[in-house]
Amino acid sequence: MLKTDRSNNAINKKRGDELMGFYRVVALLTASCFFIFSAFISWYEGAKLLDIPWEWKHTAIFSVWRHGEVTTPGEIMGIDHFIYAAKFQPLFPVLMISSALVVIYLLASWILKNNKLAFNACMLAIGVLLFSASIGLADSPTKGLGFLSVYFLFMSVFSIGYIFLLSPKILR
Repeated sequence: MLKTDRSNNAINKKRGDELMGFYRVVALLTASCFFIFSAFISWYEGAKLLDIPWEWKHTAIFSVWRHGEVTTPGEIMGIDHFIYAAKFQPLFPVLMISSALVVIYLLASWILKNNKLAFNACMLAIGVLLFSASIGLADSPTKGLGFLSVYFLFMSVFSIGYIFLLSPKILR
């Protein structure tokens, strides 16, 4: 009877692993769809930058790096649309960043599932990057980037806190 219980436990564990893998794939696909949708909406909202020439000097950062002074709407790069959207309409940029973080987390946990130390190092690196972004945006005069700064700070605390609260076996 004991041998049957062990084989049933092994079968149930295998089914549980397969089910967990299915849920992980569904979560990854869902987060990817949210990312694509919110990126498209953010890019669309940020396209208003093309109609506001006085904002180009302050918002079209990547275009200024590439072209020097931006003089026509055709010189504005697509990434500057996201910056404009984050500054003035941050809802979809925040959704885009959140879904990107979920995708990164799911991929890292899947790829590094057998190496907890590497996964925790990945979470620490993400936390440090988010904290750095938070510090970089902290003195922004716009409400959107100020909100993003607070959001990045919260997510960095979550990312680093995960290592200490939800993964304590590594630290022992």
